[in-house]
Amino acid sequence: MRTKVVLAFAILTGAIRGESAASGQIPTPGAAPHAQQYRHYEGPPVTLTDLLQEATQKNPDLVALRRQIEVMRHRPAQERALNPPMAEGQIWQWPINSINPANTNMYMFMVSQEFPGRGKRDLRAAVAEKDIALAENDVTVRARQIVNEIKQAYATLFIARKAIDVHLESVDLLREIADISQAKYTTGRISQQDVLKPVAELSKLHDDIVMFDEQANIATARLNVLLDRAPETAIGPLVDPREQTLLPVTADLQRIAIERQPELQRVRLETGRAEAVLAVARRDCRPELRMTDAWLGSIAITWPKAPWSRGKIDARVAEQTAAVEAAKARARAMENRVRLAVQEAYVRAKAAQERAALLRTTILPQVHQTLEVSRVAYQTDRVDFQALIDTERMLLDARLDYFRALSDFNQALADLERAVGGDLPPGTTAAVTVQETGR
Repeated sequence: MRTKVVLAFAILTGAIRGESAASGQIPTPGAAPHAQQYRHYEGPPVTLTDLLQEATQKNPDLVALRRQIEVMRHRPAQERALNPPMAEGQIWQWPINSINPANTNMYMFMVSQEFPGRGKRDLRAAVAEKDIALAENDVTVRARQIVNEIKQAYATLFIARKAIDVHLESVDLLREIADISQAKYTTGRISQQDVLKPVAELSKLHDDIVMFDEQANIATARLNVLLDRAPETAIGPLVDPREQTLLPVTADLQRIAIERQPELQRVRLETGRAEAVLAVARRDCRPELRMTDAWLGSIAITWPKAPWSRGKIDARVAEQTAAVEAAKARARAMENRVRLAVQEAYVRAKAAQERAALLRTTILPQVHQTLEVSRVAYQTDRVDFQALIDTERMLLDARLDYFRALSDFNQALADLERAVGGDLPPGTTAAVTVQETGR
């Protein structure tokens, strides 16, 4: 029966190691001698900056929006130009009992040209220019959204890969514990049940690794699509983020956000466009001139303020006035949403920063020490196997929590940058020094 126990443990260990070998693991620099080898990912190391630069150039959404701007740049010239002239021919008093045009009394040929009231064309061109500004702002808004999506996917991929590495390191730790259990079982100091418990723990580790592999593959596909690559394209090893601290107060970031947040800028541009459309509506109250050249010349002038048409123009002016007020209200509401988004992201970043510092300086050292004490105590029969396994789980969870805190900080920082509307000012964050970090 002892042979079966050892065989079961070897099979599970080999299954996890086999999965790692298929991925081509390489030794981890600075890892403990018992540490399981990390996964190896094909390709050169990838930094977040590299991915962001590539997305700025290749993302299909940004490419489409930029091309739409080129379409809209041709509209102001159309609005400033006059309508094309119109040629017209008329035959007067053609007898109904004759089909011969020569029997008519008069022919008239005319060329007419409309001249809009003074300033109308410039106002309409101003509306078209506001549309161009809105289109340019849409590119900025979408670019910030893509930057945020890439940073979120990068953080998800990082934590999934790091979780796999942490679990693989736990395999060798469980192997050591199992070796101790096997030796104790051989001497009759523990039961067969205690020997089988490491096998169950290894099964759970293997299940967790499969789950983290799924998360990593999904995050990889998301990154590739944002970069206009095939979803299954391999992404090389990631550069680990460093623990950082957030320095400025939230009021400074809110002020910057109010000044440059692109979604807020868009609402302001919409207000300006509504005011331009209102100016066009008011200008429509002025008459337009139509000149005709023929054998006899004529000039026609529209009468916009006629009693039977005045109501239409007044209603349009009232509509655009209401549109201006609505745009101003949206701008105020957007300001409040921007302030809230900045505050929420700032609070999340500070909380993640504090969690990472607490785990690094207090919890992880204490759990490491507890595990070493428990391992020695288990060898001398002073604690049972369950206490040792519980401590090993605490260490695994604490290590994962530390990397999650780093990931949460970077995700909150990405949300903060989106809320602010661009990269944070220099000096916003400071990296924790190597001496402070400790290993």
